[in-house]
Amino acid sequence: MPRDRNAKIEALRIAAMLGIVAHHYAIHGGVIGGTESGNTAVFLAVFSSFGKWGVDVFVLVSAWFMVDRPARGKALSRVYSETLPVSWLIGTLMAVTGVVALSSRDVAKAVAPVVFSEYWFVTAFVLLVLISPYLTIVIDALTKQQLGRLLAGGLVLWSVLTLVPGIALGMSDLAWFAFLYLIAGYLKRHGLPWTPRVLAVTALVSVGVLVLGVALAASWRVAIGSPADVWWVMTELASQSSLLTAVPAIAVVAWATTSRPWRSPLIVTVASASFGVYLIHDNPLIRRVLWSDVVDTTGAAGQAWLPLHAVGWSLAIYVACTALVLALQPVCIRPMHRVTERLRAAVTNTWGSGEASTKAPDRR
Repeated sequence: MPRDRNAKIEALRIAAMLGIVAHHYAIHGGVIGGTESGNTAVFLAVFSSFGKWGVDVFVLVSAWFMVDRPARGKALSRVYSETLPVSWLIGTLMAVTGVVALSSRDVAKAVAPVVFSEYWFVTAFVLLVLISPYLTIVIDALTKQQLGRLLAGGLVLWSVLTLVPGIALGMSDLAWFAFLYLIAGYLKRHGLPWTPRVLAVTALVSVGVLVLGVALAASWRVAIGSPADVWWVMTELASQSSLLTAVPAIAVVAWATTSRPWRSPLIVTVASASFGVYLIHDNPLIRRVLWSDVVDTTGAAGQAWLPLHAVGWSLAIYVACTALVLALQPVCIRPMHRVTERLRAAVTNTWGSGEASTKAPDRR
């Protein structure tokens, strides 16, 4: 990864992945079902609320770069060069050690993680990469006003109305990622009519509203029901398409991409491992033992020191996975990238680039 990248944007990848790890602590750890403490449930709801915010930020940042470089081959090469080695290594480790009993389905997912959807995010993101050239055509073909109306309508349909119980408007992960791509395209092509300082304040206020909104909603659910009732807050109110989550994600990306850049080789290096952090800690085979056996989230449920446990373990997992990814980069990730790049070049030479033109059609 080039060391001259804007560290402010790369830092968003780090923050996003930290939020995702925290989200997984609460969601995958079984801690909600193991606590009878309302205070614990409210804390976990707030603590996990940055998970889907992190997903939105990660996709928006990636899309912001892809809009001007919608070539599918290089992006796919980067995803596969990291996903395949990590999946193969974890699958081999589990098969050799016997820590997790592997089924035929587990083996298929480990060998072909994208097509068998071992990671929902990776599969949806790969599909987004495949359709991204055509989304760029839409972005460039529409006027600023037309694209703005399309995005406003989408936010009403999928970020506001879907918060009403019983309303389902067919929003899939891929559809939401495509919508985020269009938002990133709007930011890249037209920007927002505010200064970086105003965008910074907007980002801080919207993040504060996210935290306060989740805390109030979780407290209300506990008051009228039980600690387990905060599950709706964690999975619906703070979902990736919720207005409460999407607005702060859009605001922070808009600020980072328009304000004065930072230069920090350290941040850029750490950010280069952020995708790998997800691939390791949320691998389904790792997940079966990580939270229950290593972290012991259920043992911490209801304890007064659970916030420290949650923060400490989330940071520890992030740091450990980052160190492991950085160690794997020269050993297998970069060599795999050279292989996938050669395959991409061979396919391009044989069949042509196959890239869709991103030039807007002549509408005269």
